[in-house]
Amino acid sequence: MEEKKKIFHSRPLFYGFLALMLAVATSKFLFDGNLKYIIFDVVILLCFFAYALWSKKFVSLLVVFGAFLFGTGWFFVGETTFYGKTYDGTCSVVGRVSDDFQTSKYGNSVTVVLKDVFIDGENAKNIRLQIDIEDGDEIAIGDVIAFEAPVLNVNLFSLGNFNSFYYRDDTPYECNISSDDLIVQGSSIALEEQFRLKIKDELLANMSEDDAMVAYAVLFGDKSGVDDEIYSAYSAAGILHLLTVSGLHVGFLIALLGVVLKKCKIKGLLNFAICLVFLFVYAALCNFSPSILRAGIMGLILMSAQISGKCYDSLNSVGLAGIIIVLIMPLSPLDLGFLMSFFCVLSIYIISPWLSKLFRKVFPKFVADSFAISVGIQIGITPFLAQMMSNFNFLTFFVNLLAVPFFSVVFPLLFVSVLLTALLPFMGFLVHVSGWGLQVIEILAKFFGETSLQVNLDPFSIFFTAALFAGLFILSRYCMASKRGKTLCCSGMFLLSGILFGLNYIHLSADACLAYGFSYSNSTVIMHSSTGQTLIIDCVGKTFARKIMNQLNIKQIDVCFVLQDTTYNIDASRELGIKQVVRSDSGQGYDEEVLVELEQSGAVGDFSFVYKTYNDKLLGLEIAFDDVVVFVFKDKKIASAAMNAVAEEDYDFVILGNQVDNAGILPYNCNVLTYLDDPAADSSFQKDGNVAYLLGNKNNVWRGLD
Repeated sequence: MEEKKKIFHSRPLFYGFLALMLAVATSKFLFDGNLKYIIFDVVILLCFFAYALWSKKFVSLLVVFGAFLFGTGWFFVGETTFYGKTYDGTCSVVGRVSDDFQTSKYGNSVTVVLKDVFIDGENAKNIRLQIDIEDGDEIAIGDVIAFEAPVLNVNLFSLGNFNSFYYRDDTPYECNISSDDLIVQGSSIALEEQFRLKIKDELLANMSEDDAMVAYAVLFGDKSGVDDEIYSAYSAAGILHLLTVSGLHVGFLIALLGVVLKKCKIKGLLNFAICLVFLFVYAALCNFSPSILRAGIMGLILMSAQISGKCYDSLNSVGLAGIIIVLIMPLSPLDLGFLMSFFCVLSIYIISPWLSKLFRKVFPKFVADSFAISVGIQIGITPFLAQMMSNFNFLTFFVNLLAVPFFSVVFPLLFVSVLLTALLPFMGFLVHVSGWGLQVIEILAKFFGETSLQVNLDPFSIFFTAALFAGLFILSRYCMASKRGKTLCCSGMFLLSGILFGLNYIHLSADACLAYGFSYSNSTVIMHSSTGQTLIIDCVGKTFARKIMNQLNIKQIDVCFVLQDTTYNIDASRELGIKQVVRSDSGQGYDEEVLVELEQSGAVGDFSFVYKTYNDKLLGLEIAFDDVVVFVFKDKKIASAAMNAVAEEDYDFVILGNQVDNAGILPYNCNVLTYLDDPAADSSFQKDGNVAYLLGNKNNVWRGLD
């Protein structure tokens, strides 16, 4: 009997990893009863089931279904082990300020991760702490600080997105305090933090501050100190990956280490052991980021294959690396950094080879191969860049052709020179040379980043992304079907992709609504009228506002009202294309600002408003539209007499924000929204996350946005 021709080689580790990743990535939606995701997963599993039965690949079938079932449970293991204890009321906190330390671009606050934390005397997990400051020197890395404040549980999921920075830093809590409210009890810096600070000091001593912060990001992946203009230039040019430690960096370092070990005539197991220790130490210094772990594991697999004389299989290597990381960090498949790292390398294996064949018809082999890798990587990461609402630069391919080969020289030189300078200060001139190299890359970034050949990316549908990668895999050398079979399959895939892509851009009209959300302990309120006009109160950032708008099918915001004591409304409003910013204070001198008096009635489009006071001090903002009246409190302590005055008014909604134990004062027929979980409130961010109310004839329908 003639043996059936293979279409796919058996790669159980790779297919098992895909099944595990799919299960973890969709478990939340499956158990929430989201029908689209249920159908999506069932279709994928049925297709693989049919193929496995037809080709008699029963081992792969068992691996895939076993990995999927395991992954659905592993998701809940990861979620359960992340969350910590819930604390009520004000807590006594003692913790150490780590070097995960970021000063806001306005200089009025710092966001730090506290480690070695004790809450009410009990050992606890890390806390992400925002500290309002007047002087940047008020708090320093290594300070052991004590304070009393409410300790709030974070939500891993908001507006349909995974808050990966909380998960990576293992910070299930957050606090917001003033520097006046903390006491510094001492100082204690961890060993790895001392090393990073030593390297940063050497960079600052031998480079300009801007170049030093770029070099620090290149070495350790910490971009918090990079100047906004430089960061934007790298991002706009499409070479931001150079500032994010990834497989590219690890590859250069392994190659450098390999040359040194070869010169020292170190081979075999000793060579492998040295590389293992080196990669572990470097991964620890980079906080075990997913990209570092993936590249390191794959590098070790390649070396072990060479030592043992076994054949190295790239897809199974990717699969094994992915499985190891997911077993260590169960929710990694929800992290865009993890996905970009894996799909970047998969794109090199799957997309670049057939692109290279195509480009070789026009370009020399070296140019064709380099261009194919650049294009393949960009195709692979674009769906994930879209999730971050980044721009896509059509010249990115050419920028990478110039920047990456140059970076392959600059990065190893920077790595070696900064280590030598730390030991032998007179070698600092080498760090200077590295700085010049980074300046050349910066010039390239700024030149290509200013091109008009850019488009704004909106998030892709997960179904479109899946169809895209499935189609590309079918086109690759790993699918050994006939040309006719590939053509039929790809036609179906890309037809489906086109339909899903089109559906993603069909404009759906938004209903009249009120949305209430939080980002970094700062509230945002969006109101949308029945005629399609929209306002926002305290715009905390472009990306966060866009996410709420997308959830509500709102395309444009007409006006921003400033209520809280914030300084970022103008920048965020400009990024969102808002033409008017209404405020009751003296303003910042921008053309967009419309200054109004307290207690003065005004109107903007469908919305009438009054900045209300109590005892001549700003109390909050009253907004009326579509027969709905809303009162939003300013985030400050409210006297009981002022609360009673508000309770006497006929408001449909009162947004209390951080006010504690005041919801019960307000009338029962008023919808009360709070930040803290208050039993008397209709909705609270701590309990319900970001929420919206659909408005209509006083029949206000509650809707969770997360």
